[in-house]
This record gives sequence, C-alpha cells and structure tokens, in this order.
Amino acid sequence: MKTFVLCVASIHAAALWSAVSAQPASGVRMCAEWEPSFGTLIRWPLGIPPALVVELAEDDSLYVLVESQSEQQQAEDDFESWGVRLDHCRFITAQTWSHWTRDWGPHSMFDEQGDWGIIDPVFDGYPWIPGGPYRNYTEGRGYEEDDQVNAVLAQEFSCPLYPFPAYLTGGNFMNDGHGCGFSTLAMLSENEVFWAHSQFLDLAASELGVSDYFITVNPEEFGIQHIDCVAKLLDEETILVKQVPSWHPEYGRIETVCDQLTTAISCYGTPYHIFRVQCDPYSGNDVASYTNSYILNTKVLVPMFGIQSDAAALQTYEAAMPGYEVIGFMAEPDMWFYYDALHCRTREIMDRSMLLLWHRRVDDQVPASTDIPISVMAHPYSGAGLISDSLRVVWRVDESAWMESPLLPSGTDSLEGVIPGQPMGSSVDYYVVAADLSGRRETLPRSAPAGFYSFQVAQTGLQPDSGGPALVLEVTPCPASSYVNMDVTAFEIKEAEIGIYDISGRLLCTLGSTLLYPGTSRFAWQPDGASPGVCFVRLTAGEFETTQRFVVIVA
Repeated sequence: MKTFVLCVASIHAAALWSAVSAQPASGVRMCAEWEPSFGTLIRWPLGIPPALVVELAEDDSLYVLVESQSEQQQAEDDFESWGVRLDHCRFITAQTWSHWTRDWGPHSMFDEQGDWGIIDPVFDGYPWIPGGPYRNYTEGRGYEEDDQVNAVLAQEFSCPLYPFPAYLTGGNFMNDGHGCGFSTLAMLSENEVFWAHSQFLDLAASELGVSDYFITVNPEEFGIQHIDCVAKLLDEETILVKQVPSWHPEYGRIETVCDQLTTAISCYGTPYHIFRVQCDPYSGNDVASYTNSYILNTKVLVPMFGIQSDAAALQTYEAAMPGYEVIGFMAEPDMWFYYDALHCRTREIMDRSMLLLWHRRVDDQVPASTDIPISVMAHPYSGAGLISDSLRVVWRVDESAWMESPLLPSGTDSLEGVIPGQPMGSSVDYYVVAADLSGRRETLPRSAPAGFYSFQVAQTGLQPDSGGPALVLEVTPCPASSYVNMDVTAFEIKEAEIGIYDISGRLLCTLGSTLLYPGTSRFAWQPDGASPGVCFVRLTAGEFETTQRFVVIVA
C-alpha cells in the first residue's frame, strides 16, 4: 500500500509541475514576512475576530476571498457594521475549503529580473488529520479547492505562477529573505510521499533560492508540528522562541528547538539574537501560541488568550521590536488554539515594487575613537532610481539631538556611510533612510524613528576579552555584487590565511598567508564571474578558525 501511494503521489507531483509553464530561474529570492507589503489575504467566512479585520484594513489593503457575489455582499454588510474601511478592501472570487490562508496561500518570490510572482506548492491538508497527505488521491475532501487558489490569485494580480512540486505548508516555513529557511522535521516527513529528504532540500535550493535550510526537531509528540507555533523570525537577525512551564509535557522538545536555534547563523554570519516569550496554559496543557503572530509592515498583531501572560507577551514583542505598534487580539472562545491562531489565518501580499533595504546592524559594543562604517543594500524593485539626497544615516549620542550623515553609492545597490567615532562610554542610536523616484520611502528598522538600532562605545583601544577570540572577522556588504570587504580585527600580531568558498566547498579565491597587526585590516574581493548564491569566508590562524557567510547577487 505504501509503495502504491508513493507512486500515485509522484505522478500527481509531475502533473502539477507541468501544469504551468513558468519556471523560476537561478538568482530567485523569496520574500520575508516583514518586508514591505500591500496588505493581507484572508478568507470569508472568517476565522478571525472582527477587531482584527478592522485593523488589517485600517492602513493597508485587505484581500478577501469569497465564493460568490452573495458572500461578498454579506461580507461587505458585516464589514460596514464593524467599521472596516471598505475602500481598502478587494474582494476576489475563489472556491475555498478552509480559512488557513497562511498554509495554502501564496509564497512571494522575485525572479532574477526583479519581477514578482507567486510560488504554488502542493496543498492537501495535514498529516495529523486522518486522510492527510498519505491518503488515496482519488478521495476528495475539500482541500483541493484551497490548492487551486494561488492560480486564481496569479490571474488576479497578473503575475507569474511558479509551481513547486512539494509541500511547503506556510505555517511550517519561515524565511529571512536572504535564502535561509526554517522548518520543523515535519516538513521533510510530509514530503516523503514525493521526495527523499535530500531531494526536497535540493529542490528548495534550486527552485526557491533557499540554499540554507535549518530543520529543527518537532516541538510536539503528536500534532501539527508547525514552526510558527514554537518560533518566529522577527527580522534577519532575531528569533522569538516559545517558553513553557517546566512541568509541561513538551518542555523538553521546545527547549531542544531553542538550543538548536542558538546554533543557527544569520545571513550576516552572526548568531541570532534569541528572545523567549513565556506561553502559559489557557486550558489544561494547552498553552498560548504567542509566536503565532503576524508582522504587517510596522505593526505586530498578536493573539491573546485572556490569561496573565498576555501582557508580558506584548511587552516581550515591544522589547524585541522597538518602535513597532504591538497590538493584541482576543477572540471568541475556541477560535485561537495552541496549534492554530492569528498567523495561520493571514497571509501577506507583498509590494511588487518595494524599496528593499538590508543592513547588518552594528555590534552591541564598538571600540572608542573609531569611525563606525555603515553598509546598506538598497534595491528599488520599481526600477525607479534612488533619490541621492534622501540616502542617509540618522544618529544621536546619549539621546541628544538627531544628526545625519550621507549614504553614498559604492556599487550596484550598495551604499556606504559612517557614524563618527564617539568617546568611551557613549551610547549611540541610529537608523538608515532611503527613498526612490516611485515615491517609496523606507527606513531600517522599519519602525524608525520610533524604533532604532543602538550600540555602546567600549574602552579605548582594542583589547581581547578574557578567553575571547584571537581574531574577529566581519564581511560586508551582504548581499554583495561588485565587491566584498573582509575586515579582520587582531589583538596581537598574527599570521593568518583567508579563503573564499562557494556553498559546495569549492575554493573561489585565496589571499594566502598574511601578517596581521593589532587593529583592523581590510581586504577586498571582487566576485566577478562568481555564480549567485551563498559563499563563505574562512579565516584561519594556527588552530583558530572562524567562518562568515555572505550572499552574492547578480550585479
């Protein structure tokens, strides 16, 4: 029976693969949830409370799936009575079976030409529900309606539809916009009807640009096992992880997930900042799923459960995402669950002409009397040029008045600026700003000026911490196109070697043996002819070795 199911599943996948002619090319990029979006996709009848509908349409567009004109009229009547901004609503006719737009809705992707499109994976329900993906495909139970929605949306939005012949259930997939994805082991298990584990990971790399895929253990003994119920990427350097009481049956599994995530390396070659959010029980062993939240531009929408830890959860988000508007939403009884809440029932629709900014934030501590370089990647997907006098670093010292420094072009989509060195003990806050000729203006963090990055100026000179690293390596910009800078900080005279490798381990360039003196030395490499994708810089000095990851994009 198992062999038969596998055979039928393979035929099903092949048929789906050939159903649409569009295929993603190399150099594709999946969008992260926190990037600029037009608004949110939901389904009628609703699976969310009216207050959330009002908020989703307040400042952004709300895309509502309805099955008929009568359903649309009913939705409009209810929306009007609740105070929803109907001028921000767009109704789309499509047959749906469930309200889990996160799981079966559109993943957004830009191709190598910078054109936006929709990824369309397989969707056929959930393994933990009887008759899940291991069932006979001749049986119908409704999810085939959800599986067809992305094709309707591609037509509605006049964009390419890229079929993906595997499951990519949205609640169990998060990505950083730089080619790094996260799922629990359930993603690989679910796809065993189609692919071996290694085949699925290869497919994600070649077709989705997800070349760095981090798989955690399953956070439950039984259940849906989705990563959005245990962890959440808040940006490309920060992860929020669930925390439950030590007596909880899944405490050990959740702590294992957290331990695993502490070993993950961000796209900037640094460990992630890990925040924990306490999730107390709301009924028996069922605990609040605060990580099942939704980032909508500069808002964070969080499910509330009417328990004491609600307030602390909102405070955790405010600490992890300064300046964002953090809003909690209660729901009627039996609407939010520990395995299915606010994030599961919403799906962002990205701005296809977004102005995208990337920036590796300055380390928490920097040496005194040293100018701080600021590297920014700014890509206007609209095709409109950047406005030169809008490109700047805005900074202040010890909460004094804000000052500005220019960001100057240094390569394709690359900007460089500087914050002047400050006295020992100073506290510096900053953010970056850019605008393009399409009328878009963006900041990093996106919540600026209410939110900003901060660092402290440490002692004068460079002294290693006791037991600290012999050398410190920093690679900028990331992603890189026309050049790569490798800044190596040494605390004493060291002989070191630097090598650059692609993701397969092939040596692309070696700088050979170099004598380093105390202070920071800069080395540069031009990735001319290098294939787009993930590369690594490896710095070795005797027994000491450190590696940093960066991404090469097409110039």
